[in-house]
Amino acid sequence: MKKAIILLICASMLGAVGCMEKKMPESKPKIIYYDENGNPLPAPPAKEDATVIPVQTEPTTPPPTAPEGTFDVDIVRQNIYIKGQLVQIPVKLGKFPAGWTYTLYDRQKYSLEEGRGMAKMYYCGEEMCTVLLEECYDGKEDESTVYSISTSESDSNIYGITPGVSTIDDVKAHVGEPDEIDTMDKPFKNMFTYGISEGMDENGVLRANMLDVSFDENGVAELVSVYYSIK
Repeated sequence: MKKAIILLICASMLGAVGCMEKKMPESKPKIIYYDENGNPLPAPPAKEDATVIPVQTEPTTPPPTAPEGTFDVDIVRQNIYIKGQLVQIPVKLGKFPAGWTYTLYDRQKYSLEEGRGMAKMYYCGEEMCTVLLEECYDGKEDESTVYSISTSESDSNIYGITPGVSTIDDVKAHVGEPDEIDTMDKPFKNMFTYGISEGMDENGVLRANMLDVSFDENGVAELVSVYYSIK
């Protein structure tokens, strides 16, 4: 498991409280319109303006949460906010909302066999996170499945755990004591792991339902990753 986690961390470097509710509430998201530079517009643009991108905001009814101090990967995977946009995994790469684009890591350079993939995700042209992919095949990348998201952006969070903001105490209070702690050299001092991993399958996909949080030497979160791939 450690090797797989470190792989995701290296790839990334390159580039909420209440009763348990398992059923996703139905909700219609609002729409915000952005210009080509990613700046929000005060009103919908004229139809002939082809450069403007409509981007969905978070739904008016938020996703479910778990009791404070409790880890539930099924809740965590539904509460991923990247640049204010709600993303839930698993999701098809081609199903990200308007305003999102991606670039794939070179499969040969990163020793990724056919069927595996990694991609950098961009929001309105700004790099925001790294994703791991399964069922990723040449020419059909949009149909591949995102099973892991990793972010180090301070304006993004995974289940309220925010890089550059959340501390070790914050994380413990929010999702409890970790199942595993790894002490590492810089740039990461400690890594908390919640959940389970079955290791790599025959296709090289990490089968894990877990949350990883890496902290710097000051105990502040630097990288947050969630995996959801045990079937």
